[in-house]
Amino acid sequence: MPVEPVKLGVLTLGFNPVVREGLQAILTKDEIIEVIEDTPDGDDAIQFIKRARDRGRTVNVVLTEAHSGNVDGLQATRLIKDYFPEIAVLVLTENLNDSYVIDAIHAGAGGYILLKDITPEVLRHSIHRVVEGITQMKTELLRNAVENLIKNGRKTLAERTTEAAHLTEREIAVLRLMGNGDSNKIIAETLGITLDTVKKHVRNVIDKLQARSRTHAAIIAAQAGITGNRNNSNAQTLSELESVPESLTFAR
Repeated sequence: MPVEPVKLGVLTLGFNPVVREGLQAILTKDEIIEVIEDTPDGDDAIQFIKRARDRGRTVNVVLTEAHSGNVDGLQATRLIKDYFPEIAVLVLTENLNDSYVIDAIHAGAGGYILLKDITPEVLRHSIHRVVEGITQMKTELLRNAVENLIKNGRKTLAERTTEAAHLTEREIAVLRLMGNGDSNKIIAETLGITLDTVKKHVRNVIDKLQARSRTHAAIIAAQAGITGNRNNSNAQTLSELESVPESLTFAR
């Protein structure tokens, strides 16, 4: 007998009825994706996920908006990631505000996607990719947000976080290059160490900073003023923190 494909359970949160129905119509075209519920806010989402697990159903992805009516999608993202760090959250939004982009990453969002950029294919693909741990975000959006942080010298709790993390000199060097957008390969070449050693340092940096992802660690580096040389000819853009199909223009 043919094996039934493993479903990806998707929970929608805080969308108005028109948008919600549109999302459901798009997602039901994918035989792997199952839209299992809609909840009005983060607290209800937490309770639903707990009940679903008790019944043997798994929520893999939550779709929400940055702000929708009385719903703060970013706060809901923080809440969900605190309770269920393994669940991916995609924030769909019309808001180009840099602070929302940065806040979404700090909250643990696996993607920040502009509604105007969404096609049915991109949305379905993004859900599959974010479950794999690949951040879904338009390259230009992330780059602009980070460059504005650097330009404006915005330093927040991130500065004290890096100081308190007890990073080694080598880890700080790796973090500086991560903040510059360098890939593991470029970091290895720049520092003259092996790729496996770079991967170990990257894991340590993420763990010590209590970052939710490599992208989050890069944001912390930018906020703390720990960035690489932007004129380095070997430097790659933030879009290359994770390779994705060029046609989708979403990247970590």
